[in-house]
Amino acid sequence: MILPSDDKKLAPGTHDLDVIVIGGGISGLSTAWWLAQSGLKVQVWEKKNRPGGKIKTDIENGFRTEQAASMIMNFKSEVDQFFTQSGVEAYKTKRLLKAENNRYLINQGKLQPLPMTITRLFFSSMWSTQGKFRLLMEPFIGKAKKHNETVTEFITRRLGHEFLEKAMEPLIAGTLASNPDLASARHVIPRLTALENKFGSITAGIFAHKIIGKRTARDPESFSFNGGMETLPQQLASDPKLGFRENIQVKKIIRHGPHHWEVQASGPDGDIYCKARHVVISSPADAAAQLLKPINQTLSELLENIEYTPLSVVHIGLEQSAVKHPLDSAGFLVPRDEKNTAKMTINGNLWMSSIFSNRAPEHCILLSSYIGGARQPSAINLSTQESIARVLEDISPLLGISAEPIMGRIDKHQRALPLYHGHYPEKLKAIEEQLRILPGLHLEANYIGGVSVRDRIVSSKKAAEKIIEQSVLRHESFQVININHSLIETPA
Repeated sequence: MILPSDDKKLAPGTHDLDVIVIGGGISGLSTAWWLAQSGLKVQVWEKKNRPGGKIKTDIENGFRTEQAASMIMNFKSEVDQFFTQSGVEAYKTKRLLKAENNRYLINQGKLQPLPMTITRLFFSSMWSTQGKFRLLMEPFIGKAKKHNETVTEFITRRLGHEFLEKAMEPLIAGTLASNPDLASARHVIPRLTALENKFGSITAGIFAHKIIGKRTARDPESFSFNGGMETLPQQLASDPKLGFRENIQVKKIIRHGPHHWEVQASGPDGDIYCKARHVVISSPADAAAQLLKPINQTLSELLENIEYTPLSVVHIGLEQSAVKHPLDSAGFLVPRDEKNTAKMTINGNLWMSSIFSNRAPEHCILLSSYIGGARQPSAINLSTQESIARVLEDISPLLGISAEPIMGRIDKHQRALPLYHGHYPEKLKAIEEQLRILPGLHLEANYIGGVSVRDRIVSSKKAAEKIIEQSVLRHESFQVININHSLIETPA
């Protein structure tokens, strides 16, 4: 129970904060970091006893496993800036060269290297002659007439059905746990849709970037951290400028006027509160909806209707001698046709010990598989034993596994990732409209701006810049008011 107003306990160091961030996942922490660089007084309140949200690294029998994100793939200068200036750059570990050799895909029930260049693609038996010809037609395809295409509609129109099924669908289902038939192309594959909008075709856009436009563009980089992905939130939370506080359960948000907010919560030492000019909610959509219900019923309902998909991550540790395949890649994805034909459970399989060092004991390997998602949400109900058995049934013939695992664990997420399905652009627009009438309130979580760690860092920078700009304008307006009052009160 929140104490009466006169008796409420002020949280240490929270008197008249500039910004209070609710939620200590990567969205909340990175937003707070960007804000703190400008000198704003910030605190992050997290209900769990650790930072990171779903990002968590576990060690079991010498195997280092990831509950959620297993790496970061970056091509954004903002992310480079973030890691360099925060000091987290020093903890990065790059992908092993072994993982760069191939990209595998299941084709006709077997693992086949996925062609990574146009030349290799046209000599590959994986694509039919008709499919190759259809790819050549891409520069001559007109722009979309439909405003909000799905990924399936966009890719089929520009590159053909075969490219959708053999390349894009397994990527969307395997990495985002999403369904390309329902996912908004603008929000799930924004780089490709942007190329069409700007250059008229994907091919023309890529050519323009390489030849005349993007000479300073950097190559994509995949990396993790020496202690696993959990190192990232731990290092950010240790920065005193972020004011990270754990075991704080927010109970209520009260609006006292434009840029005058109060946050009430319970902590280890009882009920606390703080006052802030801005409140950033970085919790999942359902949690944000509950907090906002007393403030704005429409916004609360919009957030409640954001759909999440369940997902399980199954980790299997094996003796290296028990696997015949050289594991000379990052792993493989499973197209839905192959999944349905072979009645497979997994969406994809990452060879973690081939991607990063120190992920498995010496002479051992670590394989992490993803099951469930939009393809098969009911897979979340499988027990640990059933999940491991299903995964082994799928991967053993592909990798030549001849022995039982020496380690097996599963991480279940009932609400793993938001699905950018249906009329998602309209939903986001409606959310923005409601936020306009609530100055000082901000939403920054993975249901806005992308689900990857890279996307979260970039999106949080934009959110922070907006808050900083509003803070500067408000400060300047306050100075003008003070000046005007001084002029009025000065004797003639």
